[in-house]
Amino acid sequence: MRKLIPIYAILTALTLIVSASCNSSGNGDNEPTVVSANTLVSNFRLQKNDSVMTLLDSIPFTIDVNRRLIYNPDSLPKGTDITRLVASISLASSTSVGEISISGATTMKDTTYTYNASATDSIDFTGRVTLTVKAADGISTKQYLLQVNVHNLESDSLYWNKMSRRNLPGALTDPETAKAVAYGGTTYCLVAENGNYTMSSTTDIATNNWNKQTVAFTFKPDVNSLTATDKALFVLDANGNLHKSTDGGINWTATGNKYSSLIAGYGDTLLAVAASESGYFTVALTDNGTETKTAAPKEFPIKGFSQAFKYNSDWGTSEMLFMVGGEMADGNYTGATWGYDGKNWASTGNRQLPKLTGITLVPYYYFQRVASGDYDKYPVLLAIGGRAANGVISKKVYISYNNGLDWKLGDDLLQLPDYIPDFYGAQAFVSTSTLEAETRAASVWQAISPRRLPVWLTVDSPAATRAAKPVTKWDCPYIYVFGGYGNNGMVQNSIWKGVVNRLTFKPIV
Repeated sequence: MRKLIPIYAILTALTLIVSASCNSSGNGDNEPTVVSANTLVSNFRLQKNDSVMTLLDSIPFTIDVNRRLIYNPDSLPKGTDITRLVASISLASSTSVGEISISGATTMKDTTYTYNASATDSIDFTGRVTLTVKAADGISTKQYLLQVNVHNLESDSLYWNKMSRRNLPGALTDPETAKAVAYGGTTYCLVAENGNYTMSSTTDIATNNWNKQTVAFTFKPDVNSLTATDKALFVLDANGNLHKSTDGGINWTATGNKYSSLIAGYGDTLLAVAASESGYFTVALTDNGTETKTAAPKEFPIKGFSQAFKYNSDWGTSEMLFMVGGEMADGNYTGATWGYDGKNWASTGNRQLPKLTGITLVPYYYFQRVASGDYDKYPVLLAIGGRAANGVISKKVYISYNNGLDWKLGDDLLQLPDYIPDFYGAQAFVSTSTLEAETRAASVWQAISPRRLPVWLTVDSPAATRAAKPVTKWDCPYIYVFGGYGNNGMVQNSIWKGVVNRLTFKPIV
């Protein structure tokens, strides 16, 4: 009688045989190979091309995996030719393949080709350019939009928006004279018109929201002498007598002092110029009435100097105050920079400004390109306008990178536009406004973007991203220029708002 072998016994035997066969190799060389599904891009940059832009290969690009977007956060200068750029692309996996697609470009026909790291094929980034990464597994793919951003505006241009111009904050529309000062976190503007006086004040120039009050002076004020310290406003009358106000310029009290001109406030001390039979003196009048007089050097300007600018040095122990230009006691004009350290006045620098009165001096910022290709921001002084001894009004803008020690004519991007009239004797202030990315993106830079929405606009997978947290708000300093006088000697009824365009661009993290 035959014995039947159970099926489970046969299966068990086969399993043991297979197991023994697998284990016989001993070294594991025949283990299954894992095929990569990596579709990430590890690096992207543009290759060097000095004919397009110096240091083009140093422009940083962001690889945003979540948005599947590769772009330069710091847009290229206005007018940069991006029609024939060569890209260097590194994929995270050496077994992945990249495919470039170009459509709707200005100079290139629609095309698709496999990217080769050793090739020098140029790309026209004015169209829609995509990079499709195909993983070695033959299944995983990811498409990135390649975007080269170019500014619509000249980045380093000092831009004055016509639409942002405002009238001086007077009661009427035909001012005779005006002067603006800053005091206690508030900007004040005294306007004379038809024999009446209006003192307007605001804590935010940008809003153009002024508190206007009529001032009933008991004397005839020299409006152009209006000056502020940290604790009070001061003004001279027609005879040079000094008057003081501690309530924002509504009520005034005579101090008993007499000066020929007022310079500026230094803390709670008023700096002035006094005349006597023996010559001119510089004066420091403290808030408690203590007066210190020093004989003025013959080169010292006794009137027509700019509004002063205060500066705290990183290495100095006291605040410095600077002013430029003016008329000396002998009637000649000067272009020198004068500084005050709390005790003494001194002329500084070698390369001076032209000999002018009524220069508008304003501390601001400007940019210089460094070796890395980035643009570093530097504090500067700008000197705008002024009037020469022959009566000709200058419209030029000068710049100093070292607090007035040396001056040079600003480049064309800093100069005033034709639609701003020539002026002298204006005042300038810098006020910071908060900008938001949503309101700036459309007007600040040109995104060379696709002509249609990408199919991957919404990404379901929680893939990691190399993009930093986006900046949505930042502070931007604007220059506000008040009034000034034109060729006819009449005050200009205007407040101009200016900014270096680069300061309005979203900062790069």
